[in-house]
Amino acid sequence: MSLRLSIRKKPQVNLRGSRLYDAQDRVSRSARRAAQQMGPTSRQARKMAADGVTTARGWSAPRIDQAGEYIEHEVGPRVSELLHRTAERVEPRRSQRRRRGFAAMLLLIGGALGATGAIATRRNAARAATEPTPSPPADHLSSVSRDSSTEGTHTP
Repeated sequence: MSLRLSIRKKPQVNLRGSRLYDAQDRVSRSARRAAQQMGPTSRQARKMAADGVTTARGWSAPRIDQAGEYIEHEVGPRVSELLHRTAERVEPRRSQRRRRGFAAMLLLIGGALGATGAIATRRNAARAATEPTPSPPADHLSSVSRDSSTEGTHTP
């Protein structure tokens, strides 16, 4: 842009007394008159809209409640059952080898404990057969029989 164009004087519009000022004034007066005429109508429309909203809420509330009951008692259990079945399908199956290994381990442990018990029983039986049974001392028996007699007791 040249320097000459930027210095150029721009035309000025005189708003006072011009047709633009008159038109603006007429539009402003018309808008005020329309607002005064539409005021009661807009209040009435606002009241009708509020009544309509209240009526709609009264109509829709029982239906929303009914939908909630249906979802809770009908759809919810079905969805829950569907999710459980899906989880069972998705879960990887346990291999039979692990179960067999666990059962085999239990059998081996049970067999080892049984064999250990049998060996211990045989050893105890063999020791008992080879060793003579000690007889209790005679004075011990006589002292027991004396203590257990009821001759010396007094009954009131």
